Amino acid sequence: MAKTIKFNLICDGNPVRTIEDLQNNFSIEDMLGYYNNKLLHRWLSVRGYDSELKAVTAITDNDPLEIIKKLIHIFDISADEKKVEESIYMLKYLEERKELCAIYKDENYNVKNIINDYETGYRQLVNGIIENPNNVAVIKANIAEIVSNYAWILKLNHRNLFYVLQNESVLAVMCLLMNEKSRKYYLPSKITKEDGTIALDIVKNSDKAMMFDKICAMITTDSFNTALGENLISFSGMTDGYWKDLEPKGKRYMIISMGNGDYVRSAGCSGGDLSADDVRNNFVIVDGIDYKSNSDTRTLRYMEV
Repeated sequence: MAKTIKFNLICDGNPVRTIEDLQNNFSIEDMLGYYNNKLLHRWLSVRGYDSELKAVTAITDNDPLEIIKKLIHIFDISADEKKVEESIYMLKYLEERKELCAIYKDENYNVKNIINDYETGYRQLVNGIIENPNNVAVIKANIAEIVSNYAWILKLNHRNLFYVLQNESVLAVMCLLMNEKSRKYYLPSKITKEDGTIALDIVKNSDKAMMFDKICAMITTDSFNTALGENLISFSGMTDGYWKDLEPKGKRYMIISMGNGDYVRSAGCSGGDLSADDVRNNFVIVDGIDYKSNSDTRTLRYMEV
């Protein structure tokens, strides 16, 4: 009968023979690799750690963060959850971006340097927004770059980003709401109740709820118009019961606010009428703007996306 060959794992540069060794040398990058190539499963098997093997085998998640969280629980690892999340999104980025960066083709290039470069890139984009708080072109371009190439940092850092930009650039906060990929972090989704009514799907006193409340309060202040300057477009006027073509189809606009009794829709979109209740605090994005009002005093406010 062939003898089972016991082998060591190498974690954080050190040989791992026992669970205690694994606890003392736990490395997120190493453990993800061993989990994905099943070497962790083989090691547990040949070392006789049957209960741990059963628990590891039972993991069904595909998300690296969830996998690592479960491995940390299984092996009773002492770890800071935020640090774990930071490490995971950095590694995730490397997997998504390494083929695009010729410099990283060098097998000897230090992984830590790559991660540092990634974080530095994100910080440069945020600083670029802070340094240009009223430059809508720079802000939109930087946000687009963040959501495209730094999505994992944004996922974990969107709260901090909001509170920084709230103080530094109201315009940037509005631009976050214009972007389809970043607005989801700050605006509640909608759910249809059993009675057919629509409600906001948001947990009271959650981080998202507090940020959303701040945004809703922000747009009611006198300083909001001043902060946005020419980037905030306003229109007041009676349309005599007809739709007025305010903006052409082919350009997208985010509706900030509108008076009760008025209506807005995407240009030429028959049947797509939106009332004040429909747009209030929803930051609806439309394709072109048709507007209807029976008042000279009520005002429609919107921004080009």
